[in-house]
Amino acid sequence: MRLCDNKRDQRNIVAVDIFKNIVLARIANPLSKMATVDMLEEDFGVTLDLDRVYRMTDSLDGLAIERLKNITYQNSLNLLGTKIDVIFYDATTIYFESFEEDELKRNGFSKDHKHNQPQVLLALMVTTDGLPVDYEIFKGGTYEGHTLIPALARIREKYDIEKVVFVADSAMFLKDNIKSLENLEGHNFSYIVGARLKNMSSVLKDKILDSRNYRKIKKDYYVVDIPDGKRRIVVSYSERRAAKDANERKRAIAKLMAKLDRSASAKSHLSNHGYRKYLKVEGKLKVSLDEERIALDARWDGLHGVVTNSDMVPIEILSKYNELWNVEAAFRVTKHDLKVRPVYHWKPRRIAAHIAICFAAYALVKHLEYRVRLQYKKLSIEKIRYSLMKVQTSILFDSHKRI
Repeated sequence: MRLCDNKRDQRNIVAVDIFKNIVLARIANPLSKMATVDMLEEDFGVTLDLDRVYRMTDSLDGLAIERLKNITYQNSLNLLGTKIDVIFYDATTIYFESFEEDELKRNGFSKDHKHNQPQVLLALMVTTDGLPVDYEIFKGGTYEGHTLIPALARIREKYDIEKVVFVADSAMFLKDNIKSLENLEGHNFSYIVGARLKNMSSVLKDKILDSRNYRKIKKDYYVVDIPDGKRRIVVSYSERRAAKDANERKRAIAKLMAKLDRSASAKSHLSNHGYRKYLKVEGKLKVSLDEERIALDARWDGLHGVVTNSDMVPIEILSKYNELWNVEAAFRVTKHDLKVRPVYHWKPRRIAAHIAICFAAYALVKHLEYRVRLQYKKLSIEKIRYSLMKVQTSILFDSHKRI
C-alpha cells in the first residue's frame, strides 16, 4: 500500500482509510486485529471487514513503510520548527506468541525474559522531546550493539541533516562501533555513548579513579574530561550516587548471605554472576565474603561516564546523555500503552505491518502530547487518552433517516 492522494484508485483509498482506523483504534484500546474490528463496530460505529484489514496489512510493503517513516520524520521536523540536531537511539526485543523460528523471528537475548520464544529486535530513534525520527527491525538473534551503524547509515542516506549528535547507552559501546562513528566525522555525525569504565585500559582507569583530576561543578558533583585520541572520556562523580551504589551492594550481599545460610549446597552459589562474585571459598567449601574484591569495586561507586567525539562542554555532554530516558520512555509507551507485544502474526510482512501500525500510533500520541504541553500543560499520554475517550458522539437512527 502506498499512502495515497486523491488520484489513487479506490482500492488504495479504502486501504488507507482502514489503516487510519486501525491506528486510531490502537491508541484508544490496543487489541488483536479481530478484537479491534469488533471494538470499532460496537464503540465507534465504524464497520470494517476483517479480511480487508488483513489485506491492508499485506499491502503495507517496504515502499509504503518507508514513506510512512519519511512523513513521520518530516512532521516531527515541522512540529519542532527547526533542524533535528540530537537523536537518541536504543533497541529492544519484541516477542511472539510462537515457538517457531524463521528468517526474521529468532531466539536471542530477550529483554522480556522470553528466552525460549522467537523475537525481533526493534531499534528506535527519537528527538530530545521523544518525537519519533525513525525505526528499524532486525532479526531476533542480532546483538543490539551491532544495530547502531546500519541504522545510522540509513539515516544518513534518507534525511537531509546538517549536524546530528547520536546518544546511545553502553550496549552500543563496541570498538567497531566507535571506529565507524569516528569515520562518519566528515558527515557531521557526533556521538555520546555510555562508557564501560571498568573495561578501559589501565592508564585510563587510573585517571578516572584519581580524585585529583576532578573539577567540582556543583555541590557533591564532580567531573573529569580525559582526552583519548579522537575521542574524550567524560566522567562524573556524584556523592549521592556513590551512597546509593554502596547501599545497593550492601543490601544485595546481605540477601545473598542469608540465602547462603539456608542452602545445603554452598557450591550452587559460587559464580561470577552479579553479587556472587564477592564470595570466595576457604578450606573445605567454607564460603566467605571477598572483602578485597568488595573494596576494589567500591572505588567505582558514584562514577558514570560517556565516550564522545563532540566538542560540547562536559556538563552539556552529560546532560544530553541523561536525556536518554526519552527513548526508554518511548519503548514503555509502545510496549505498554500501545501493546506492540506480544505479536500474533507470523509472516514477515504482517510483522512489519504490525510494527508500522504501532509506530504510526506512537507518532500520533507523541505529537498530541507535545502540542498539549505547548498550548496547555504537560499531561501524560494516558491522561490525554482518558480525556478524549470521555468525549462521545451518539448515533441515533429512526425509521427514515440517520440522525
